[in-house]
Amino acid sequence: MTEQHHDESKLERVIRKIKRCLALSKSSNENEAATAMRQAQALMREYRLTEIDVHLSDVGEVESEKAKAKRRPTWDQHLGSIVGEAFGVRSFSMRRWCKSTSRIMDRELFVGVSPAPQIAMYAYEALLTKLTQARREYVSQVRAGKQRSSYSPETAGDHFALAWVSAVHDKIHELVPRGEEDLAIGQHSNGRELVAVEAKDKALIEQYLSGREIGKARKARDIELDLDAQIAGLLAGRRVDLNPGLATGGQEALQIGIA
Repeated sequence: MTEQHHDESKLERVIRKIKRCLALSKSSNENEAATAMRQAQALMREYRLTEIDVHLSDVGEVESEKAKAKRRPTWDQHLGSIVGEAFGVRSFSMRRWCKSTSRIMDRELFVGVSPAPQIAMYAYEALLTKLTQARREYVSQVRAGKQRSSYSPETAGDHFALAWVSAVHDKIHELVPRGEEDLAIGQHSNGRELVAVEAKDKALIEQYLSGREIGKARKARDIELDLDAQIAGLLAGRRVDLNPGLATGGQEALQIGIA
């Protein structure tokens, strides 16, 4: 292990200890709380850390295992965006060289406060699998003449997929409480507390991303969509059933199926 890795490992242990102390500092036992806060402050002074530095260690990024050699289609990017928005993480299209394929690959990237990026990625990949399958079936039906379209089967499939994502958008948001709505994160929690947490998370994410070069999203072109494909996509998207569930490790996840 190099000296740098050794220092990073030591710093991670220190940050974990500071987090435990900060958690204990909220104890109802005043003496225990005061002692824990003094220990946290002493450690932060010793290692020249601020509370922001400690919380920044919770911010991370997760990239999708699913990737495309070409630029991901608009409907795929839209799906990543709505999932990221719902779970309070930033969504990006990441294009970089892949050694295993010897080419530039495009994949989804989520940045946020753990475990939100991991949960968002689970939802995105599960939904992408469903959407890809539904689009493939629709394209086959257009080719076989079972679905009418004045567009090519592939283009009609793209229009179908965009509508599918729109239909799923509201379903995802219904599962994630927002603001003053139904909250279940604690007996004494309220909407204002959740809004404060969300604002803090956003600030941490922005600080994590500061200094990194982030390309601007391409402006979508105005196109006339196939009405038949849109209707089919909306109906298919509304049949997707999203049920909240529990994953191992206490992380909230989604069970995704077709109603």
